[in-house]
Amino acid sequence: MKIGTTLVGLENILKDEAKGKIIIPGRVLFKNNKKLRSCLLTYDYIKHFKFKNENEIYEKIPKIKFKGTFRIDCSRQGKHIFNSQEIRQKIGEIFYNQGNKVDLNNPDNIFYADIIDNYCFFGKNPQNLAKRDYRVRSSKDSLNACLAYSLLKIAKFSKNKILLDCFCGDGIILIEAGLIGGKNLYGFNNDIKNASINAKVANVKINLYKEDLNWLDTFFKKNSVDIIATKIIFESKTKSINFVDKIIREFFHHADHILKNKGIIVLLTPKIELIEKYSKYYNFNLKKELIVEHGNLNYFILSLKRFK
Repeated sequence: MKIGTTLVGLENILKDEAKGKIIIPGRVLFKNNKKLRSCLLTYDYIKHFKFKNENEIYEKIPKIKFKGTFRIDCSRQGKHIFNSQEIRQKIGEIFYNQGNKVDLNNPDNIFYADIIDNYCFFGKNPQNLAKRDYRVRSSKDSLNACLAYSLLKIAKFSKNKILLDCFCGDGIILIEAGLIGGKNLYGFNNDIKNASINAKVANVKINLYKEDLNWLDTFFKKNSVDIIATKIIFESKTKSINFVDKIIREFFHHADHILKNKGIIVLLTPKIELIEKYSKYYNFNLKKELIVEHGNLNYFILSLKRFK
C-alpha cells in the first residue's frame, strides 16, 4: 500500500484518480503504482497514528528490520513546538541504536515521517510527483501543477474539447491538458515567454497569444469554447480594486460571448466578491467546488455554468 499526499482540499480528486481511500485531508491510501497527476508525493505505507506530543511520535515509531544503510526524511505541516530537523535526528538515533548504519548521501533505505497537524504517517521511499520536468520557467504567480490538473478534472476536460486559459501565466493548466491528450488549447497573457518555453519542453502544442481580453471575440466565434479554466486576477498590493473590477467585468463580458451554451468556467481565486457580482449580472450559476490551501492563501475553486 502507498500513501499519496496532495494539497488539503484536493483529496477527493486524488482518491478518484488513485482509486484509494482518504485517511485525513490531504492524505490518500491506495494500491496502484501509476503516476498520479493530482499527487504531490507518494511513499510506501508502514504505519500512521495520532500523537499528543513529540515524545509520543518516538514511542510509536515501529521497529523495522531492513538491510543496508538508512536515512530519515521528514515533512511537517501545522503548528508544532518541534521542527522537521529535530524529528529526523531523533528518529535517526532510534534506528541507529537498533544497530543500523546511517548514510545521509546515498542510503539504501529512505524512511519518511510525514507529519500533518497531530497525525504522523511513517513510510519508506518517498517519490516527488509534483515536480514536472517541463517546468523550466516560472514566476511568482506560478500555479501548482497538481492543482492545475485538478481544475481540469473539475471541468470534466477531455481531449477534443476547446480549452481557454485567459490568464495563462506559465502555461501550466494548458500543458497539463496537453499531457492528457488535449489538442485544442489556447492561452492569453501579457507575457507568454515562460508558457512558450515550458510547452516546448513538454512537447505540447499550445496556441499562445500576447493579447488582452478584448481580442477574445476576434479569435473565437460566438458559443465556440467548451471550457475556460484559469487562475483569475484578484485584488492585491500591486492590483487595485478598480483595476481588478474592470478586468473581471471584461472577462465575463467576453466569456458570455464565446462560451458554448453548455460550456463551463472553472476559476481559481482567493477572493470571490467580484466573481459573484459579475457572474450574477451575466447569468452564470456559481458553485463553490472546493477550498484549497495553496501557499499562504486559501483559494476557492469555482465552477460557473449558464442558468438554464
